[in-house]
Amino acid sequence: MKNRLILSFVLLLCILEAKATHIVGGQLFITENKNSSYNYKIGLTMYFDALNGNPGAEDDVAYIYVFRKRDNASVGYVSAPKIERKNVTYANPLCGISSTETIMISYASDVLLESTVFNDPGGYYMVWDRCCRNAAITNIKSPGSAGSLFYLEFPPIVKNNKVFSNSSPVFPAIQGDYACVNSPFYFNFGGTDADGDSLTYRLITPLQGYSTKDRPGIQAIGSSSYPTLTWIDGITNANIIPGSKPLTVDPKTGMLSVTPGNLGLYVFAVQIDEFRNGVKIGTLTRDFQLKVVDCPKMSAPKILFKQKGSSSFYNSNQIVTIKDGDPNCFEVMVTDPTINDLIKVQGHAINQTNDYFSLFPLEYKTTVANDTMRFQVCLDECFITYDNRPIRIELIAQDQSCPIPLMDTLVIYIRRESSGNNPPVVTTSLQTDYVHVVAGTAVSFTVFGKDSDSDTLSLSGAGENFTLSSKSMIFKTAGGKASVQSDFNWVPPCNALEGDTLKVDFIAEDLRCAGSGLKASKTIYFIVDQSPNHSPAITTSLVTSDVSYMLGSHGGITFQVKAIDPDTNTISLSASGRGFELKSVGISFENKTGIKQLISDFSWYPDCSLMNGDSSQLFTIDFTARDKSCTASLDTISVTISLRDLETESEIDLPNVITPNGDGKNDCLVFQELPAGTCNDQFKDVTIFNRWGKQIYFSKDKTKDWCPNDISGGYYYYVIKYTKRTYKGGLTVLK
Repeated sequence: MKNRLILSFVLLLCILEAKATHIVGGQLFITENKNSSYNYKIGLTMYFDALNGNPGAEDDVAYIYVFRKRDNASVGYVSAPKIERKNVTYANPLCGISSTETIMISYASDVLLESTVFNDPGGYYMVWDRCCRNAAITNIKSPGSAGSLFYLEFPPIVKNNKVFSNSSPVFPAIQGDYACVNSPFYFNFGGTDADGDSLTYRLITPLQGYSTKDRPGIQAIGSSSYPTLTWIDGITNANIIPGSKPLTVDPKTGMLSVTPGNLGLYVFAVQIDEFRNGVKIGTLTRDFQLKVVDCPKMSAPKILFKQKGSSSFYNSNQIVTIKDGDPNCFEVMVTDPTINDLIKVQGHAINQTNDYFSLFPLEYKTTVANDTMRFQVCLDECFITYDNRPIRIELIAQDQSCPIPLMDTLVIYIRRESSGNNPPVVTTSLQTDYVHVVAGTAVSFTVFGKDSDSDTLSLSGAGENFTLSSKSMIFKTAGGKASVQSDFNWVPPCNALEGDTLKVDFIAEDLRCAGSGLKASKTIYFIVDQSPNHSPAITTSLVTSDVSYMLGSHGGITFQVKAIDPDTNTISLSASGRGFELKSVGISFENKTGIKQLISDFSWYPDCSLMNGDSSQLFTIDFTARDKSCTASLDTISVTISLRDLETESEIDLPNVITPNGDGKNDCLVFQELPAGTCNDQFKDVTIFNRWGKQIYFSKDKTKDWCPNDISGGYYYYVIKYTKRTYKGGLTVLK
């Protein structure tokens, strides 16, 4: 069922009236639901005595109540339906006893926890309060009337205005094992944390809560100190299960151990505290019961090894040396005093990634008392000691004792000489292992890995106390057979401090035997020097930075701009107009990027459209050379261009006689000699009339002259129009 956490309590009438007798144990949990609108799952895992419990007391719904830790104010409750019910298994299924059968029941609901509600820095806690426990419990008073309260603290879901994600620890299902009186027993109560938080464990007195025999399912109330169970006389937290070795819990792993001295049914609780970055952020209690019974005496197997030629059995203070050419296998013995007991052996290397050895046979059954099995330990080709450091192998013999298998462990230290597999070699294209670098200047070289045995190699790089990526170093891991190479590239960042020395190890690993540790490395030292940066310089091919240009002039405005930098830093050359875009006025200039020297051409052919009715206009262009070093510097030069309109001519000078006789002299009325005009007074057209006022010629093109070859001689009139002026006159055509 999915719901919001109910924020107002209701009276729970007519529910939970059946006594939940024989509650064996359990714990609460809260788990973040990633990428879900219901952002958390809240629930309960409960263990129930299947043989002696009241079936009617098995609830279909668990009511879990939530409180604010700061003031125990109620926040709401979750109605969690039953989602799973299954029998608890035994470590050894053959060891079940008729007096013990436990059921694990899980309740859970997806809920929406609002950040506006669950933001109190002090955090929150939830409880499940229910009666009653198993009446046969040995170590507490009035067990049949004792309630069970499961408790869990959790942090706010928002801290410092940021989402604070957290899930409570997850525990494997408890196994329904029993302990044997006067025999060692181990019980794993440890959990894992999805957020990577650290967990600590300690034994506490189980919580009783406020539920009673008459009111087994009450509406829970908030409290800073819930009632606890009452131990019988002589029992404390130091001997919850008494015996030659009372019950203890490993504070780091959660492993419980006990050698009980008396028969009975013992309840206990473990408090698990959750820490993140050294700060406690959560707590939960986990209850359970352990039955101690009288078992047939069982004896553990014994594993023994005697080196060839030795008269005594091996002990862990010795190192077994196997030379090249010696047999790859040696024999180990296992004895067991029990008849018809199944013995299994297993082994693994402790200080090596791969085992590189095998065992056979892996099991046998004893036929007589103190029967002996012999098995072979055979070393593979890759079981090699390359650095003279012995490899530790752990051999374990395990029987089928109840309630948990008994075992014996033997650790053997083995030094085996190399079988001829040579380590790889690492070299670089550098002339030295010490590289002086400056911020902003690129460094690159090639790293090589070679193997004389033509084995497959892996070539990688690692910084000393830093990752390559954190320093912007680029080196890709490469693989290959016999030889491999990869390029190293680095542009030291601007925050590289002068005087720093960075060490990078380049490692070639021989992969013939994975995890063998056969590798070679080469260290390169990068020494950061002071950056000798020079500012760039910028010049133009102009004689002066002030250019005067009259519109209508031929050739336009052209010159070159040059940027020079003696360093190897990247430089840029750019231009910008003051208050205008270069392209918008027709200026052509290419921005460039490069090193040492950059040259770019400036060209402009301005026209009257730029004058805006004025007789002159000023345009200033800034040219900038900028380097890309860490101490970024620049140089700027400015060019001011003055555009002027043509001067107005008040008169025109045309001949009053033309002689179109084909002699090439004075044959035409030449209009090209007319005034060029100005931006505000431009040529429009020319018209010629005969003496009777008839138009005989018209043109808007000043470049076309009038050559009257097809008309008769006589006197003619012309009218020449400009935007603001008109010129009139006459001429004689002689033929």
